[in-house]
Amino acid sequence: MGGNPLGKRTGIPVRYSPEALHPIPRESIPVDGAVMHGLDHWRAYELSWLGRDGGPGVFVGEFLFPADSPFLVESKSLKLYLAGLNNERIDDTAFAAERIARDLSACCGAEVETRIWGLTAYPDNCLLADYALIDAHPIARFGNGPDAGLLETGDGHVVDRKLRTELFRSICPVTGQPDWASAALAYSGREITEPSLLRYFCAYRSHAAWHESCAGQAFHDILSACRPERLSLSLHFLRRGGLEINVYRGTTPIDPDRLLGRDARQ
Repeated sequence: MGGNPLGKRTGIPVRYSPEALHPIPRESIPVDGAVMHGLDHWRAYELSWLGRDGGPGVFVGEFLFPADSPFLVESKSLKLYLAGLNNERIDDTAFAAERIARDLSACCGAEVETRIWGLTAYPDNCLLADYALIDAHPIARFGNGPDAGLLETGDGHVVDRKLRTELFRSICPVTGQPDWASAALAYSGREITEPSLLRYFCAYRSHAAWHESCAGQAFHDILSACRPERLSLSLHFLRRGGLEINVYRGTTPIDPDRLLGRDARQ
């Protein structure tokens, strides 16, 4: 695999180059004896190659990485890898999906599921609107990094809640650029106060970490501080360079056929 291209000046690849993919060791975040299930769901909007007749086509790609893979795929390297397909002749999407899945699996050290859609066939059923928005709560201070101590529970009665915020922001640990996301939380257990949850998520605004690490840290902190009976968390990051990353973590397995769909800002 190639070196990390992030933060470096690079040209546009002109040929298929699986060596462009760059692995990054995945950070392991312990969850106090609990099992953390999850997957990383990437969408690629700048997916294109030449058909049998030599004319170009464009597609939407979905890549599903298991959360326990030993490596992440660095996002700029993936963009360069996909750009290397632009001038390749590929007869059908099944062949392309098999090739991409093989290369991504080799890079991250685990089996990656790949789906490719034509633009008129892509299913776009966003379910994030089912989550209540908590952004109207006034918060004066929210800290300078994730802190489980910001989280508070209510009077102890058990609730089932689905909450979201559009205010999540973290920082790329290499370039220092902001990464924006919608955060969605579903849980059953002692009520987590909405202002404290909003303060907690806003505390990531100057936190430098990969998307997957942010999701793992938030899942760990909420599970440890609030002890919900059931918890699912997802961060839906806005696309950069034609790639969008959605990170899902939960106390039960994540069904890849029941993801939450594309947020309005994505």
